[in-house]
Amino acid sequence: MKKLGAVALTVLLAGSPVVAHSVSAKEADVQVSKEQAEHASDYMKASGVITAVEASKSSLRVTIENEEGIEEVLIINEKSYLLSNKTTATIASDRLKKGMHVEAYTDKNKPMILIYPAQYTPELVVVKDENGQNVKVNKFDDEFLSLDKELKLTIAGDTVLQNQQGKAIGKADLKGKELMVFYTATTRSIPPQTTPTKVIALDPLEQSEEATVNKIIKADHYMKDGVKMIPLRKVAEALGYTVVSQGHINGALVKKENRSFTITRGEKKYGLNKSLRQFAIAPELIGGNKTYVSEDFLDAMLSDQ
Repeated sequence: MKKLGAVALTVLLAGSPVVAHSVSAKEADVQVSKEQAEHASDYMKASGVITAVEASKSSLRVTIENEEGIEEVLIINEKSYLLSNKTTATIASDRLKKGMHVEAYTDKNKPMILIYPAQYTPELVVVKDENGQNVKVNKFDDEFLSLDKELKLTIAGDTVLQNQQGKAIGKADLKGKELMVFYTATTRSIPPQTTPTKVIALDPLEQSEEATVNKIIKADHYMKDGVKMIPLRKVAEALGYTVVSQGHINGALVKKENRSFTITRGEKKYGLNKSLRQFAIAPELIGGNKTYVSEDFLDAMLSDQ
């Protein structure tokens, strides 16, 4: 039987008798508000089976396919933290192979380009073995109840407590941190409870260049024909590029290391080194001195290709 989408399910329920369900006080205590859910974790999760692995100079491009058959691309670099749910130990990125099941956790405040397949640069990657342990990444309160109200921890004397560098820490060091929890069985209570085998206190997410860019775009953009137009100089300089005005072409030269973009206002085509690319919308001059480009240009600047 095929799964019903949320909209279809709503329609069915609207046309069916509604059976009242009495929510106990205990259940009410663990219901999650929208605001609580938003702050329950700094990460968003993508999971699936690896269908392809391609190496570049500084990263691995790992394509995964989720249960719905949708492809997503993970860009694994030297900053990615990889672990096995079977051994709970870190693993090298060259261990990633076609057919493996992985869960990837990415800073949800990073800018995301609306392209298909979706592309992420995850901070955390867990290789899921079918005989391995369950893994949960979430923030927990002082009673070790996850902020999404889905799991409560009982820290035992033999629970391994570590920081992200593998150093042993105490129970008090877990508080206020996002945790990666490895566990097996849970109780059938609400919420489920478990005594984890291992808990890793994750490092705070850095204020990355991408996160800075995301804030810039939120504060300064406009829409044209359904496409978000973003400020070229602010965004490029936040990513470490140099922007040089080019009056003779009514445009700009955007440079960083061995990458050079040549942009002309009013023209969709732009140069990347010796190749030609194309904007979704031609760059525009706004306010007499500010060039805006379509958001797809952000993907070109962030790409390692």
